[in-house]
Amino acid sequence: MAWKNFYLSAGIISVAALPFYAGSSGAAFLPDGPCLVAAHHASFLDGPLLALAYARAKLRPLHLIAYQEPFKHWLMGWILRSGGCIPFKRGDRDSQGRMLTAALGWLAAGEAVGIFPEGHINPTGRLNRPRSGLALLALESGLPILPAAAPGSEQVWPPGARLPRPGRRARVVFGQPIRLFPKETLYASLPREERRELIRNLGFRIMTALAELTGKRRWEDGFARG
Repeated sequence: MAWKNFYLSAGIISVAALPFYAGSSGAAFLPDGPCLVAAHHASFLDGPLLALAYARAKLRPLHLIAYQEPFKHWLMGWILRSGGCIPFKRGDRDSQGRMLTAALGWLAAGEAVGIFPEGHINPTGRLNRPRSGLALLALESGLPILPAAAPGSEQVWPPGARLPRPGRRARVVFGQPIRLFPKETLYASLPREERRELIRNLGFRIMTALAELTGKRRWEDGFARG
């Protein structure tokens, strides 16, 4: 499989991230089967910490969706590909379509897919508007969404810093699953406008859960309307 070197790459991530990892809570919420993990993105450290926490809890990879730039680095690219991460090119609709197809493929195979619904790193005190990809994946697959965060990760590795700060650690927190409402399970059969409304409303629910985990505020204007 694409992640046949998973345990080796996971070992490398563990060695690199473990000094900054304070453990996890809420791992009991993670199902044994496929699911989507939606995480707040406050630091470059979030991805490694989330992958480490998930691998320790479930002994399998979390297929993180990430911008393609890190995949171009000889070592980082190998680690990401070996861990089953899914690249896409920002601003490229074809690339985003391939990313969604790949993610749905992993979910259909019983795997877990992780995504940062805000897209970019956001170390501020207010959550950004979510991108539509996560809600679309959930509605297309019918699978639950597990909110996750590593509160304080931006203090461990501030954006713009070359390296994490020694002696500081962050804990990964998983929240209760967000399950689809009955109407949301009918997504594929609904008219386009109703689909868009479902995507917006599910995005609202996802960011509400992340706000509860992080203690950060959601943006206000146009949140429910998208």
